[in-house]
Amino acid sequence: MKKRFAGDTGSAGFSLFELLTVLVMLGILAGIAAPAVGNFLAGLDLRKQVGDLMAQMRAIRLQAVVSGQQIQMTVEDHNLLLDRAAGEQEVRELDLNEESELILDPPLVIFTPRSTVTPATISLTAGSRSRTINLDPLTALPVIR
Repeated sequence: MKKRFAGDTGSAGFSLFELLTVLVMLGILAGIAAPAVGNFLAGLDLRKQVGDLMAQMRAIRLQAVVSGQQIQMTVEDHNLLLDRAAGEQEVRELDLNEESELILDPPLVIFTPRSTVTPATISLTAGSRSRTINLDPLTALPVIR
């Protein structure tokens, strides 16, 4: 036999008012957290794009050193256009969003077999966020500023 305590009405569970109160509180929390989550995801997307761009710069540098040929690089839309000394041309597509903007200054960059590069700045803008990557002329490595 079950013991009963003073004030125990014998009902179990939550009332409708308690459930609605919890649901309203969860809705308020979700409304507050949604913009922060959106900003966080936008930041991750920009980081991914910058990482892809830096990986491409390192690969082009390595390609120039290994092949022993200078490589000229320009930017067109979301692609890198590579011209080698032997007259070979290559198009490398970047994994960038449609609304992203990529600017190369100066518009022509030359990677040499001696692991040097003409000084350059690459600006990547996605919405209100932007990153600037400098190509170090002595090492030809990309550096985020």
